Amino acid sequence: MCNSRTASTGSIMVASGLPFGRWGETFSGDDAVAAAMIDQVVYHAQGLTLTGDSYHACQRGELLAKYNRTPSG
Repeated sequence: MCNSRTASTGSIMVASGLPFGRWGETFSGDDAVAAAMIDQVVYHAQGLTLTGDSYHACQRGELLAKYNRTPSG
């Protein structure tokens, strides 16, 4: 994931719905690969953790309420 063209001059943004502790699940349970990816992502990085419902989850809830539907159907 290291991009030598942007290493000193630009930025790369990575977004994930999973905390780092669950990244191994994404790589077929390979925690070593996940750890290597995390190492590259956080090297000289500034992290930002957001909490609460996502914008899309809020919008979906509002639409479901508007049409009197439940999330399952």
